[in-house]
Amino acid sequence: MKAIRQTIQKDLVKETVFASCDHPTAEQIYNTIVLTHPSISKATVYRNLNLLVDDGLVKRVQVLGGPDHFDKTVLDHYHIQCTCCKRVEDVEGIPNLGILAGITNAKGYRIDSYEIVFSGVCPDCLEKNAAMKQ
Repeated sequence: MKAIRQTIQKDLVKETVFASCDHPTAEQIYNTIVLTHPSISKATVYRNLNLLVDDGLVKRVQVLGGPDHFDKTVLDHYHIQCTCCKRVEDVEGIPNLGILAGITNAKGYRIDSYEIVFSGVCPDCLEKNAAMKQ
């Protein structure tokens, strides 16, 4: 088993991700940390995010046309991204609808993990768009 090396910077990055109510980007994580630790570099934040992902402590959420987001929930689950504001959120309470079994049966794969990201317009952006049309 690989030993997980802890550093102050890695702890700062992890704590920032875990304190977040959403799925921040590396840039957002850096902007939060630099407020209290101005000597930290972006490269340090990016490097430690990659280490946290490699260690299985944080999940990387890749979205089309934008930067990766980071999630403190590492178990497989769905996400949704707003096409207007780019916010990423968890989608909870939706069963996998037999998708995994269908892929396994049709192709013979053993599914180890998955990442599904839905896209749409969030309620806040829908409200803003409706207000602008009035």
